[in-house]
Amino acid sequence: MNKVKTFAAIVAAVLMCSVLVPLHLQAQDTLSIAALPAGNINNVINGDTLAGGVRAHPNRVYRLRHGSVYQVTQPMIINGSIHIVANDTTAGLRPPVLAPAILTDNSSIDHFFEFTGKGAMVDISNIYLLSQRADNNWLGWSAGMRIWADSVAIKLRGVVFDGFSEAGIRVYAQWTKLNVQDCNFRNCQHSSSWFGGQPFMTDAPNALDTVKFINNTFLANNSYSWSIRGYDKYSLFEHNTMVYGTVNPFLIRQGSHLHLKNNIFYAMHAMGGNPDHVINSWFLNYPDTSSSSVIRVRGRDTVSYWYHLWGKSPISGPNVYEDNAHGVTAAMLDPHLRVIDVRNNAYFWPQKLLDFYKMYNDTVRAIDSIQIPQYDSTNEVAKPLKRILYKPTWMSNYTKWTVDTLLPSLGATVSISGNTETDPGFAANVASHIDSLIAYIDTIAATGFGPGHRWAYPNNTLYPPTWPLPENLAYSNTSLQHAGTDGFALGDLNWFPTQKAQWLLTAVQKPITGAVPNEYRLYDAYPNPFNPTTNIRFSVPVSGSVSLKVYNIIGQEVTTLVNERKSAGTYEVQFDGNNLSSGVYFYRLTAGNYVETKKLVLMK
Repeated sequence: MNKVKTFAAIVAAVLMCSVLVPLHLQAQDTLSIAALPAGNINNVINGDTLAGGVRAHPNRVYRLRHGSVYQVTQPMIINGSIHIVANDTTAGLRPPVLAPAILTDNSSIDHFFEFTGKGAMVDISNIYLLSQRADNNWLGWSAGMRIWADSVAIKLRGVVFDGFSEAGIRVYAQWTKLNVQDCNFRNCQHSSSWFGGQPFMTDAPNALDTVKFINNTFLANNSYSWSIRGYDKYSLFEHNTMVYGTVNPFLIRQGSHLHLKNNIFYAMHAMGGNPDHVINSWFLNYPDTSSSSVIRVRGRDTVSYWYHLWGKSPISGPNVYEDNAHGVTAAMLDPHLRVIDVRNNAYFWPQKLLDFYKMYNDTVRAIDSIQIPQYDSTNEVAKPLKRILYKPTWMSNYTKWTVDTLLPSLGATVSISGNTETDPGFAANVASHIDSLIAYIDTIAATGFGPGHRWAYPNNTLYPPTWPLPENLAYSNTSLQHAGTDGFALGDLNWFPTQKAQWLLTAVQKPITGAVPNEYRLYDAYPNPFNPTTNIRFSVPVSGSVSLKVYNIIGQEVTTLVNERKSAGTYEVQFDGNNLSSGVYFYRLTAGNYVETKKLVLMK
């Protein structure tokens, strides 16, 4: 009882300071939006602003109706925080669909959301973003959401991105935070550009904060599913299923803190590339001249065979991302701070694709003049080479040398293990879609241009989309069903719901790899307000006992998130308030002589 009274006094003290917190943080505000008339959703959200376009209700929850199609007539330009949810998550109900309206001049929007408010928190769950019109025409160059402002924090749960020909998520700003889980990126393709269709794409250099993609599915996309093209504090790609992709699935070769583990890669980078693509680095595999690969890693190099091959031209690493104007210093890019963690992934290219390469290479007659680098010379020599296709590889030879030799010699932390070429054993209706991808590759390999159509899965996707989605990416290979670093199945665990439920119970706490912190710190929870989960990060500079607890408004303990000895480092814990009522809560960190308490707001 004394413990409760003592903490109640702390709570009261914190509440007395609440006059410093904007009043909108104290109240729950939910607004349901009707699907009709066309444009109602963008009129309501765009209209909910103050002078200068600032959000009038930055913590308002906009609720959309399951089974409805919201025709969008103008992009939603959001200068501040926003929270969009579905009104029901009952299994079997199609989520609310946002689709482009056909305007009076037969045009349509080319994207749905623009986030323009620095430091905004975006929370969107259980909606379907469709880049297809009611007349079944796909948009020409389209995006689901574009981030223009710095330090925007985006949380996505259960969002479907279907058919975007530019990108599902497109970042043009600095220090974006992305927490993307349980989402589906499908059919991101462009009919006449085989690089068009990118689930997640950034500019270069865009510095990134924490980027986490967990338990997502990527199906039938052309390129760039995960883009780390600037300094990254922490990047995690874990338990994702990637099936069918034309070219580069990743832009990660100079990432600073990369973690890729427990994923499935099936027929990814399926084009492989011809000699011009590979030698002249169309697929950004420079300096390798022998293959295009799924995983690419580069460091600053002036010693390797490839350095000499390219005329003693220094090969750059993350040093190219130094950007003092945006807070990226040379010290942050010190090689000994770099982390490359690629573990327990399965990759596979089906036999039908390998047979296609052989058939194509046996019959192709096209000859290209290719500039070939010369060892220890800045001159290149043009040679006629047959336009054959190379089978893609998991890691290029240069990547292998970089992670085996270069980075360890520089003091980087490198973990490469448990990656296997193994067939997951997808169902026949999924495996057969390789025919559409092969037909597409056959055309672009011969002409260099898109064939004027998509190879979407399924080919007859209509407006509005059928639900549930037709694909089932559960697989039969039992050796992969417990092959993760955590003992769970590789790939998106949503295809194994029993395992997903178990994973949720065990994956609450995750250490953040990086430099050892020099002080105790309890960070602001993200998101906050939240519903129903939020992430709490804390740092401890020395090993010792750590306690992290959550209390209600009267000081009663709600749950203990951490109560154990921790090594020096930074950790992130997820707090799930699903069984709690809306209201104010407090989280308290105790470590050594350090004690700090902060406030949470649960809004349901």
